Amino acid sequence: MGEPRLDHVLDSLRSRMAAFEDTGDPSGIFSDAATEEAALLIDAVRERTSAGLADAWDDAALATAGRLHWKRHLTVPPSDTVHDEAALLLFVRPFRADRSLVPEVLWSQLAGLAEEAGRLNLLEMPAEEIAKAAEASAGHGLAQALVLPLRVTAAMLPGRHPGCAPVLSALASVHHLLHGDGSGHDGALDAAIEAADRAAAAMADDWPGRAVLLSRLGLFRWERYNRDGDEADLTASEKANRAAVRACGDGDPARPGCLHNLVIALLSRYELTSEPAVLAQAVEAGREAVRAADPARRAAPLYALSLAAALGLRFDRTGDPAPLAEAERALTAVLAGAPDDNPYLSLVRARLGELTHPAVAEAAPDDRERPEPPRRARRPRTWRWTRAG
Repeated sequence: MGEPRLDHVLDSLRSRMAAFEDTGDPSGIFSDAATEEAALLIDAVRERTSAGLADAWDDAALATAGRLHWKRHLTVPPSDTVHDEAALLLFVRPFRADRSLVPEVLWSQLAGLAEEAGRLNLLEMPAEEIAKAAEASAGHGLAQALVLPLRVTAAMLPGRHPGCAPVLSALASVHHLLHGDGSGHDGALDAAIEAADRAAAAMADDWPGRAVLLSRLGLFRWERYNRDGDEADLTASEKANRAAVRACGDGDPARPGCLHNLVIALLSRYELTSEPAVLAQAVEAGREAVRAADPARRAAPLYALSLAAALGLRFDRTGDPAPLAEAERALTAVLAGAPDDNPYLSLVRARLGELTHPAVAEAAPDDRERPEPPRRARRPRTWRWTRAG
């Protein structure tokens, strides 16, 4: 984007803030257009700085973007500090150059922050790189420290920015790690779902992370269904998981995980409805997941376990021992193919030990299905989910 165009963006953003000052109506400063203009300025400053072209214009641009977020902060509840953090981040550099560019009320705070600008922010790297760095770091005990930088980054991006969906997807993953770490992070699962929903709404149809995001969303919804029992979450889980499978090509390494996550949602649906067609879909998806899986992948045993769960329910329904034999073959095969240090092999061995083969005489003599079992009350699931990919 050329300098004249950037100057037009800068003037437009200043006009939006002036209108807010005149009318008190915050809709203009909270609009997607305002966010997009500020993001354009931030991206331009980062690129100009990297190219060694930065001058006084860059300080003015950052100060203007910072004032947008500062004004937003002044209109939201004090407990919501995201725009405050965004403003402080953007004001650090202008404050060093000319403190009159930033609100005087923040000078004392900025004096302490002037040398503390962190790396995980839009002034240091593009949004897509922030998302990748967060995903890579989240599993190393850093999840809690990543929440605020990701929330701040997301607040600084318009929905159609190519980095918005990756950042929100990373934020969803981080919240979910906090939910599962046993540290009592209340609301982390709900926050993960909110971020994943926002990411799904923002993602482009051709975004490479589309399948993984949708599969995550399906699983987060499934977990909340098991926590709260709200069938709407189960329905949303099925929808997201089916969309995840559709988003995968046949050779996509994420496909087995997406299929597995669909299986566990379908098993929960079958428990509610006892519909044979639902169970049949779970069995077929489980078979495909096992066929497509790389035995060396850490999650491969989980795919065999979910297929075995579906086949066990089919045996419960029909009395035909063939599903149990198929389950045994799938579990035995994964034992043979997985590395000895795979953490899920003990679950596979335990499941194999539970399998029994009833005599053929115990099956219905005319091979008809047994009468439909009564619907049972929902109980916590014992099968496990996995992150797609």
